[in-house]
Amino acid sequence: MRRMWSWLAVSSGKHANLIGVVGLMLTLILAMGIPKLQFATSTSSYLNPSDQAYIDVNQYQDLFGGEAMVTMVAMKDGQTVDHLFTPENRATMKALSDDLHANATANELRGVIGFDTALDLSASLVTNSYVDGKPAPTDNIAASIAGTALLRAIAADPTDAGKAARTEDTKTTLTRVAAVQGPHNLDNPEFVKFLLYDNQGDIRYALRTFFPDKTHAQIITRLEGQQALDAQSASATFVQDTAAKYTFDGATTVTTGAPALLKNINDYLKGGMFVLGGIAAAVMVVILLLLFDVRWRLLPLAVIAVGLTWAFGLAGYLGIPLTLATIAGLPVMLGVGIDYAIQMHARVEEEVIINKAEHPIQETARNLCPALLVVTFDAIFAFAALHFAKVPMIREFGLLLAVGIAVICLCSIVMPLAALGAREYRSPTTRTMSRRSKILGNIVVKLGNLPAKSAIPLALASLVIFLGGIAVEPKLTLQTDPVQWVDQNSQVIKDIHAVQEGTGSANELGVFVEAPNVFDDKVVAFTDNFTVEQLKTNGDKLATATGAVSTVSDLINGIPGAGHVAPTGQEVAATYAVAPPDVRSSLVANNGKVLNIVFRTGTADRQTLPLKDTAVVVDDMKTQLAVNPPPDSRATPSGLAVVGVGLLENLEGNRVLLTYLAIAFVGIFLTIRMRSLIRSLLSLVPVLIAVGAASLVAYAFHLKLSPLTAVGGPLVVAVCTEFTSLILLRFIEERGRGYSPKEAIDVTAERTGRAFIVSGLTAISGVVVISLSSMPLLRDFGIVVGMNVAVALLSALVFLPPMLVWADADGRNWVSRNMTHDTHETGVRSRDAADVTVVVGDAPATADAPPAAAGGAGTGKGASGSAGDAPDSAAPPRPLFS
Repeated sequence: MRRMWSWLAVSSGKHANLIGVVGLMLTLILAMGIPKLQFATSTSSYLNPSDQAYIDVNQYQDLFGGEAMVTMVAMKDGQTVDHLFTPENRATMKALSDDLHANATANELRGVIGFDTALDLSASLVTNSYVDGKPAPTDNIAASIAGTALLRAIAADPTDAGKAARTEDTKTTLTRVAAVQGPHNLDNPEFVKFLLYDNQGDIRYALRTFFPDKTHAQIITRLEGQQALDAQSASATFVQDTAAKYTFDGATTVTTGAPALLKNINDYLKGGMFVLGGIAAAVMVVILLLLFDVRWRLLPLAVIAVGLTWAFGLAGYLGIPLTLATIAGLPVMLGVGIDYAIQMHARVEEEVIINKAEHPIQETARNLCPALLVVTFDAIFAFAALHFAKVPMIREFGLLLAVGIAVICLCSIVMPLAALGAREYRSPTTRTMSRRSKILGNIVVKLGNLPAKSAIPLALASLVIFLGGIAVEPKLTLQTDPVQWVDQNSQVIKDIHAVQEGTGSANELGVFVEAPNVFDDKVVAFTDNFTVEQLKTNGDKLATATGAVSTVSDLINGIPGAGHVAPTGQEVAATYAVAPPDVRSSLVANNGKVLNIVFRTGTADRQTLPLKDTAVVVDDMKTQLAVNPPPDSRATPSGLAVVGVGLLENLEGNRVLLTYLAIAFVGIFLTIRMRSLIRSLLSLVPVLIAVGAASLVAYAFHLKLSPLTAVGGPLVVAVCTEFTSLILLRFIEERGRGYSPKEAIDVTAERTGRAFIVSGLTAISGVVVISLSSMPLLRDFGIVVGMNVAVALLSALVFLPPMLVWADADGRNWVSRNMTHDTHETGVRSRDAADVTVVVGDAPATADAPPAAAGGAGTGKGASGSAGDAPDSAAPPRPLFS
């Protein structure tokens, strides 16, 4: 392997121009894959095709359409909703409805139910009879669909008190309608008031979905189901823009809904990722300019720019979508991946300035490139744990990171070897180590300067911290209110809050009932009982219910003092028969075999219902629906709310397990690669500290975790093992040169301190910059994971050194045993505070070695030397920092 790395170093420097041309062509080809990236926040990002919720949601949307856009009409100047039925406002409503209908196909709209449409259904129930399965106009309200239902309910009421209450209320109703002067239609203000208000002067129960109170009305525009995200965003925009063109006298309007919320997320995905990446890059430029005191100090940024282009281009060709999770991939890969290029660049400078190696590029390749492969596989195995996530977008994020880190590693090896090899040949570095670099190295030495005897207490402490994190992990809570995931200052959130506060709900939860005949009395009674019990049991979470059954049930049961009477199948069938077309399509589907119930969700104080509370409602619904359903019938909760519940369940199902799997996968790999369980465990000690501390801090400060923190654990494992593996392997390398354990760790810290601090800060900044996102979902992820990465870096620099010294001291050699023959030199060195003296050289040069100039010699000595294991025993003793 050493000869292979030597060959690569020589070839890269010798053919730098060719590598540059090939790299440019490859970059251009892969960059063409970036436009192929798809932004996805559809059901398939949150649920698996095998999940029952996924199947149910797709079936529901095929039957009744997708999500709804809600236009809230808020009355002003003390006016009430009956004022909406003036000729001018009715004309405006008709124009709006006609506009939406005329463009329904082009904009994938299923239907529009305006406030006049909702009231038109009530008017039809009062002005039509239903005989022999057919509706017919009638002037006799007692013979109408509503009248016959009310009269039947009197006889069916289970108590005498209920019968009496119903009788009195029916008399009042008949008196009121008899007093209405003029035609019984919506052009008559008196008839409108009769339809809108019950005998107590309140909005009728059956109308409260569309008229939540006396000062608010709603227009519901249902989108087609199974829409692609871009199509749904376009539909939402069209509805909002169309509604904004029409003004109702005496009222204001706000149009929003779940599609508008998803559109906001989609828009952010398309622009926010690149903004965050640009900010991260700017921060890294500052870090590199201030702390990375080398020639061509911005080279690592150029390398990672090419690597990211390869990564995202390849993701486009592979069809890996960008989602709420993968959007974090750009700043994360930027922060983690740039470390490789920094390490390569710093090692070349070290070989040139400190070691004054004849072949600095070869020395770097032979000693560092194998270590970079180890840490790359550390990261890949950590991200492989995300493959076992139950949420598709988390799995896709893991795949994106694994692919990205692999190609970034390739770029970070080949590009610096070629660029710096060519540079050192044409313009050898002659300067000395800067004071700034020495300071950074000394800082790292001091951080890891705990006595070796502290190793065992540190190991025990790491175990305690890790177990403490496990203990408090179940007590941590996820932020489960989707509205809280989005920029709280955005217009869509302001609109959602306005609708929520004005109407009591901005979201819905659908339930569909399948039966051979949904108008069967048993099916209707079952549906009615379910609806009534849900509104009673979960009244603080459900505002209203809308459906063919609930329309009749609310009509005949909204009477104070009356007992509950279930509607009959005929009454429901009659209601469906006289409903306007857009209403019909929302009530029953599949030729009378599927019935729809739509619950409006919201808290008692008119706030958005969190997913955890929605999950309680859904579970309660499933339990009730499973009890004695009618023969051959099935009822299923569905809709976007169920998607959110399924997402929450999948996240909580194995969120913690993903972190433990990442630790296990990396531990197994390190054990095999390093041929030692002890070396593997030593690398993982800081990981355990970082993972445990993260949970303890979140618990101590009562932090609500973002759903994206499901990927935080494996990410911390990847970053932390990168640092620990590089430190451990460099320690072994220095032990192979004959240093004592304490000397070896000091040399490691001094020489790699600059690289570790710079790469650590870039890794942290790459993650922390996500905390600048206006989207809380990402901001919280950046804060929590950024803190975790910082803890991981400090753990690696503080706790690992004394443990390595202790494990290799007193003849134990648990770290370096059977590993030192892989290092550059096998001789014995003595070291004091100032000097490093070479006592024994390396293997002899090979006969066919290429000249030093091709390999990029850093001393300017011409073409002498070899490409293989070149001896440097002739080098005079030199200070560690010259």
